[in-house]
Amino acid sequence: MLINSKEFTVDFINAIAIKEKPYFISIVEYKGLRIKVNPSGRVTYITYARIQGGGNPRTITHGTINTLTYPNAIDHHLKAMALLEKGIDPNLIKKTKTKQFLDSIKFIDIANEYLINKRTIGDHSLAHSHHNQNYLLLKKLATFHDDSIQDITVEKVEAWYANNKHTPAATDNALMLLSKIFKHAIMTGFNHLQNNPAQELKLKTVFSQQKTSKKQLDIAIEFPDYLYQLCDPMNEHNINIITRNIIYLMTITGLKKNDLLNLKKDQITSNSHITFKKRNNFIQVLPITLDIQRVLDNTSSHLTKYNPQLFNEHVFYNPRTNKPISNIRKSLSKLSSEFEWNIYPESLRKSFANICDQSSIPRKHYYQLLGIRESYIPHADSTIEHDQIMELKKSLTNVQDKINKMCPMTVPGKYERISDLLF
Repeated sequence: MLINSKEFTVDFINAIAIKEKPYFISIVEYKGLRIKVNPSGRVTYITYARIQGGGNPRTITHGTINTLTYPNAIDHHLKAMALLEKGIDPNLIKKTKTKQFLDSIKFIDIANEYLINKRTIGDHSLAHSHHNQNYLLLKKLATFHDDSIQDITVEKVEAWYANNKHTPAATDNALMLLSKIFKHAIMTGFNHLQNNPAQELKLKTVFSQQKTSKKQLDIAIEFPDYLYQLCDPMNEHNINIITRNIIYLMTITGLKKNDLLNLKKDQITSNSHITFKKRNNFIQVLPITLDIQRVLDNTSSHLTKYNPQLFNEHVFYNPRTNKPISNIRKSLSKLSSEFEWNIYPESLRKSFANICDQSSIPRKHYYQLLGIRESYIPHADSTIEHDQIMELKKSLTNVQDKINKMCPMTVPGKYERISDLLF
């Protein structure tokens, strides 16, 4: 028996009923993803799909609901579907055929696939992609090109690293790239790999401390303290209102710093959404929630009061110079006064991603809010676009509700949101 379900949440999974006969639940939102429910009580995530859309369907088992969270199950499913679309049966990567399959794939092939993917989705700029491809991969990592990835050991990486000490900065960058390629390999089917030799060497001898620009706020301890500093009830930091609004918007949306500093008024569609054009014509859509609207209204009101005759195409600008805000480093430094490290824009984005991951929102909305995947596909029917944006808005509001509850300054019935305190 097959049951179709539009719902896929923790509560839904916990409420799955065990019956006398086995049955399947098909998740409508993710084509090919099913939940198999056995009379014994074993509930398993599986992918049921054809290779390149033809032939007999393959069943790929990912794990039970007790060993695999539903976000991870979705990730496993998407990887399996990607392999099937390439004409690869994920089941062949397992058991006795593993060595035969893996020996046919060289490191250089996996590395090229990783770099092309990063360039395609817009994570790497053209210049960064060119540097990784033509210098780090083709020159610095040439030693590993003809190796199969399982033949690259910690000892081999250590010997390579010792032979390249004459270019320490480039070698460290190449080692980081090697580590990322290994992570990509593990995520895309090389599940048998027991370790990441590049990561092991990094932990062993190379990087003794994590750069503060790579850190994120501890959600349980540091994040509430950061929100307190942002509210600044004692007015200790004296941060410019426009700069504070930018930082607050970064906190509740996870948007990149430059996306906000360069935000123009024509990107805003009334009180519905904001659009951001990314690389390769990628469009990110940010629904305008209550908290976001308050930021926009407060910013506009403040700038209008300062000089009613002044007009600027940017949303955030300095009313004295009529130029866009270009630097928020000093303000972030003030907000970091209670920490032993300086908060960076990327720290706020990573913290937002962490909170998104902990919230009960669809996995595709998680990727859309972070701008990793396109927010919606334009249709001729504007009603469909509106519905898609409204669904994304519900998820963003869910995340922002979670952030608001972490603020130690909120008071039920009076100041229930951070925006109540700021505006």
